[in-house]
Amino acid sequence: MFPHQNPLPKPEIITTPKFDDLFLTVKSKILDYLTNNSPDDVEAVSETFANEAELLTKFTEAFTVILQSHFRQMNAQALQMFGMYASDDKMVDLIASQLGVERQILDEGDPNAFPPVPPTVESNDALLTRYYLAAYALATTGTRSGYRFNAMTLGGRPKVTVESPTQSKVVVTYDFESHDMAGKTKDAQARRVAPGEVNCFILAHANNGIPDSALIAATQAYMQRDDIAQETDLLTVKAPTIKPWSCEAVLYIRTGPDADVVQKAAEIAVREYADQQHRLGSSIELSMLYSVLLKTTGAHRGDILQPIEPLRCQFNEAPYLESVHITVNTESL
Repeated sequence: MFPHQNPLPKPEIITTPKFDDLFLTVKSKILDYLTNNSPDDVEAVSETFANEAELLTKFTEAFTVILQSHFRQMNAQALQMFGMYASDDKMVDLIASQLGVERQILDEGDPNAFPPVPPTVESNDALLTRYYLAAYALATTGTRSGYRFNAMTLGGRPKVTVESPTQSKVVVTYDFESHDMAGKTKDAQARRVAPGEVNCFILAHANNGIPDSALIAATQAYMQRDDIAQETDLLTVKAPTIKPWSCEAVLYIRTGPDADVVQKAAEIAVREYADQQHRLGSSIELSMLYSVLLKTTGAHRGDILQPIEPLRCQFNEAPYLESVHITVNTESL
């Protein structure tokens, strides 16, 4: 459902040619050019290209490297045009704007502080998630994805008023008003619990994810707007159940790396994984924890003591990491 989290393989048209193939192509193009414009030099240049010690050959090799770098740059720029590959902040903003989705501000910061504290905004991953959900909410709520998008994008829909000041004139006004609670919701899930009854659970960015009463009330009021709510649904916005977990692991490294550096890298990696999985209906898998710990630290083996089994959540539950304790042992073999 979210191509930026599960991208397709990159097409061959935007891959960088191998140096040897590109070098042969450049030499061939040069000889073709000389054949048409200076045929008397073709044999001599061909002979030069056959000798790697010749200055012209080295010059052509250098040009090939420059051309290869140019291909990489062009390919990287081309990938930024697609949401599933985009990583540049401005390009992600541009892609999301195609469906009227703007990056939310999580914290205003403090420009008057010294040094100034910049605002905290939602990540590219979060913005692209709402961008792909926006297609399901172009009309209103009703679908699971429609409810999810609107609950995560408070204030995203303008207020529309229609007036007829004269008999032959109709005025439609779109008021794009900022919402006080915009950017406070990290995730949302809605499910039908009975005919005509829908429960919508929201997860907050702050703390462990439990939304305060003000955010629940604001979401309830926003979702019940005439241009958003379904007339057939009785909607109730609720707080989810948070399932806390802790990570305790022992890593084993060879002689060489600093154990404190490895420990810090492991803790950062676990917290990043935990933040990614801090979503409704998500899970904490031991296999993923092993992968995260070993891949980011270079440890050759490890033992996870906590959790002892996978933590898998329902749509109204979310895992939350409470603590991380990593022990690094050095083995001399």
